[in-house]
Amino acid sequence: MSVFDRVDWTARRVGRYRGLHQEPTGLGLSVGYLIFCGVGIMVYPYLSDEQKMVDFLLLSFATVPAVMIGLNRTPAGHRKPFWFMLAALVSFNASNVAWYWYVFAMDLPSGDGAAVGLFAALAQVFMFAGAITIVARRGRDDVGGMIDSTIMSMVAGGVLWNFVLMPHLREAGAPAMSQIATCVMVFMLTGIFGCLVRLLLTAREFIPALWFLLTAMGFSLVGVVTVALVVVPGSSDRPAYTDMTYLAGYTAVGLTALARSVVRLLQPGPAPADELSKERLVFLGLALCAMPAVGGASELLDRDVDMALLAVNMAAVTPLVMLRIWHVWSERVRVLHYQASVDPVTNLPNRAEFHRRLDAALGAGRPVVLLFCDLDGFKSVNDRYGHARGDQVLTDLAGRLRGCARPGDTVSRFGGDEFVILCVDAQRHDATELCRRIERVFRPPFVVAGEPVRLGASIGVAWNDGPEDGERLIRRADAAMYTAKQDRRATPGLQICLATSERVTPRP
Repeated sequence: MSVFDRVDWTARRVGRYRGLHQEPTGLGLSVGYLIFCGVGIMVYPYLSDEQKMVDFLLLSFATVPAVMIGLNRTPAGHRKPFWFMLAALVSFNASNVAWYWYVFAMDLPSGDGAAVGLFAALAQVFMFAGAITIVARRGRDDVGGMIDSTIMSMVAGGVLWNFVLMPHLREAGAPAMSQIATCVMVFMLTGIFGCLVRLLLTAREFIPALWFLLTAMGFSLVGVVTVALVVVPGSSDRPAYTDMTYLAGYTAVGLTALARSVVRLLQPGPAPADELSKERLVFLGLALCAMPAVGGASELLDRDVDMALLAVNMAAVTPLVMLRIWHVWSERVRVLHYQASVDPVTNLPNRAEFHRRLDAALGAGRPVVLLFCDLDGFKSVNDRYGHARGDQVLTDLAGRLRGCARPGDTVSRFGGDEFVILCVDAQRHDATELCRRIERVFRPPFVVAGEPVRLGASIGVAWNDGPEDGERLIRRADAAMYTAKQDRRATPGLQICLATSERVTPRP
């Protein structure tokens, strides 16, 4: 069942808009939009200049309602990327209209001007923000992978700029501002493209919207590079295929918004394993050396070197590499801390973690109640069914005990078949109520190898009436449990015996 299938499509406006207008209509709208744009792109080379203008504006403007439809379909909490994309498309179209106005209405040799540049820059910023928002949502559980993709993309963008684009633009006499704008767009697009590739490689499902968005960024990158290489600065003459590349990018953006799978794209993706392996360290080391190597190779080949870009790139890549190492190290420390504080069978806090929490509560002077629980009849389960089945019973019991405890209580496995529950800011009556809930969850039998097995429990209760040592409090509860076990009824399984710390003397 898809995310869209679980949405209540009958929701309507109540106060501030929270609902959805209509259910997505499947492939019909997307296919119609694709056919319309595909025909417009294919006939583009055969049109006159005026017809090309109309065709280009028609297809670029058609993307706006497509994104509006996607915006209208998407739940309220997921719309930010579409707002950015809509703002980008409006700015792109304003830039296109201004360009054609300069060329056809004002009869200038080129459409490049202040207004065109301003709208184009705003459009790039908005599109970058929209794509980054999608990457941040989808890849928020894969921070390390996103950093790796950004580093690799920055290196690839630096190589493309230093060896291909910058020499050509300087040789062609492109204005400095045009060079800077091209450089910024290349780095923005390569960065987004790399992150989207990472999302695609780590996705565990086919998401058409992700493929469309990746295609849109790819066409945009190819268009920027192609225009920089083939268009003479200051001229409006350009091959038809450069405009067709941009139109294909517009079409892919519209298909992204119309795809039903866009909601899945806006949800967090899987969290791949992230370890500081030998290969990862080699990759990070090469990333640090890449841009100096590019500068050195340019010098050896007697090519121009953009020293400012190299400095900026190094200033950006080095912190990213250090951040990457820190992220992997901190994640490893977190995993080790988790493994050191959690019982591997039941995923409950282990003895050491329980002592830490108990000492913290007692150190703060808070009243606590301890329940020391020991299973009755568990040894026979291990003897008859094996330890693997016994572990399944312990896991089932851990879930039942967690369901009995209050929010904030600690249910811990001390070892073997012993469990201890710590209730902070609790009184005696809270312990009595908890014991009743525990008795109820022991009534249903445990299922072992398809057979019902009934187990009992002996519980000892202790609480602190004043300043108390944690170890002594545990010994009191343990002694109470031992007395309960000695006094328990002969009927197995169904009866939970209870002793309090007031009735017994702690064992040495």
